[in-house]
This record gives sequence, structure tokens and C-alpha cells, in this order.
Amino acid sequence: MSISLLAKSSRIRVAILLALVATLYLVFFNADTGKDTTPLLNTKSDSDRQSPLIVDIDNSEKTIATAWQWEEPTNTPDENASPTFSEKVVYNALQKVRLDSQGNVIIDHEALIALNATLDDGSLQLDEQALRELQMIIRQGLPGNAGDDVAKIVANYYHYLEASKEFNAIYETGSSNSPAIENTTDEHKENYRELTALRELYLGSDTSTKLFSTSDANANYMFDMLEIEQATDLSDEEKQQKRLEIVNQHAEDTIDISNWNERHNVFLAAKQNILQASISDQQKQTQLTELMHQHFSHEEIAHVRHMNIDKP
Repeated sequence: MSISLLAKSSRIRVAILLALVATLYLVFFNADTGKDTTPLLNTKSDSDRQSPLIVDIDNSEKTIATAWQWEEPTNTPDENASPTFSEKVVYNALQKVRLDSQGNVIIDHEALIALNATLDDGSLQLDEQALRELQMIIRQGLPGNAGDDVAKIVANYYHYLEASKEFNAIYETGSSNSPAIENTTDEHKENYRELTALRELYLGSDTSTKLFSTSDANANYMFDMLEIEQATDLSDEEKQQKRLEIVNQHAEDTIDISNWNERHNVFLAAKQNILQASISDQQKQTQLTELMHQHFSHEEIAHVRHMNIDKP
């Protein structure tokens, strides 16, 4: 598939679609993603070269943080060290990527966040030598199949980001040269399908589907909500019911917690009783926090911390 084939309709405005998806993401997933905001380029200090990073690791969940192998401190510079990237920064970007019981990388939304952190959301300009240096650091810190898999995905994802920039530029140019018209939901969907095809071209279908499962759920949520708003054959009550169904489906698709909707509804009912009680605000907050821990594990709470479910 060539970039030119993807640009078959100048009326589709990719900037509008991406802005809507980004807005939706910020509303529903404005969590502390653990992204290291330090640029990867030119960050390798002398201390980085000569000593490993000492970190507090939560061993309750197997991640790159628990598997990363740091070299022992040395008094002499490592001749094989990358002159471009800091191992510490690469580690900080990738540390939350999860591993299964066999040590294989779990490709999911956390991995996507880590990829964007590693490549600074696509703002890095790397040549093939720099990309190989990055892969070398990953393979040294994470030996075996896991390191090979992560290094391969990082390179493929970087090439995808570069291609997507050209893809977006073509659409933005076409949009600016065409009359201003309002795009339909179907047109936005078609544009998103083309972006999905581009992802699959560079990442493979399986990896792309797993990495972007949450992003795709967010996009589908947006499309479904737009269709409800534009529907002329539904009453206000019917629209509200369909919105509720869409919200529940979106939660099931994006929240990695068993029986989330059922358990959350039980929690909300108990939460309402606390909010209606004749007690101080401080007492309500204390009871809400205790209630949250009664219904969900620490790991589950971490997955939904962006929702602030224990807040009044």
C-alpha cells in the first residue's frame, strides 16, 4: 500500500478526526502514564555511563522493570555504550511494559504509551544508526526473546510514525486546498480505517490490533456518540438509553477489570449511600476510600485511577 493510495479523498480532514480522538482520550484516560518527559537525545551523562539506575521496583507484577538487567558500575567508560541514548532514560520509558509468566512482552495500551515515551511521541528524528543504537540498549537491558520483540516493535513503530506524518500532511494539504465542508461520520470512519491499514502495514495486523485496542475503542465510542447525536429517528429518551449502552460497552472494551460494569454499579450504589449520609466531608472521603479498597484490588485501582472513583 502506498501513501498516494491512502490520499484518495481530499475532503476527509484528518486533523479534525485526530483532534476529536485526542480530546476523547484526554477526557477518559488523563492518567499519570509514567511517561518520562526527558528527551532521549543528548542525555547520556558521565554518571549514566558509569553506574546503573537504582530504583524501587514493585515485584507484584512482572514488567520490564523487574526483568531489566543493569550492568555493574565501572570506573572506565563502556566502549560499546551508545553515544546518543541513555540506558536510564530508555529504561524509564519502557519500565511499565508488562511481561507474562513466561517472560514474553504483553502488547497492550501500556506498551503503546511506552513506545510513545521512548520515541518522544514521534518528535525524534533518527537515522538507521541511531535506531540500531536504541535497539542495542533494549537488547542489552532485556536479554532473550522479550528484548528482541521490544527492539523489533520499537523500530517498526518508529517507521510507522514517520509514515503517518506523511499521511497526515497529505490530508491536511488536500483539506486546505478544498472548500470548507462538514465531514460525515462515515467519512471519519473511512479515514480511520485507512490509518488502521497504515498501522497494520508497518506493525502487522496482530501487533497493531493489540497495541491500539484502547485507541480503537475510543474511536468507536466517538463514532457511535456522533451517530446518536445525528440520528433524527430517535427520541431524546431513546438517545439517552443508547448513550448509556455505548458508555457501558466502552468501559468493557477499555477497562481491564473482570466484570467491571457489574462490580462498578454495586460500588456506585454503596457510594451513593455514603454521599447521602449525615457525616462530615472528611468522613465521607475516608469511607469512600475504604469502600473502593473493599470492592477492588490495588492493581485494579491502579487501572482506573484516572476515574477518581473514590471522590465525592
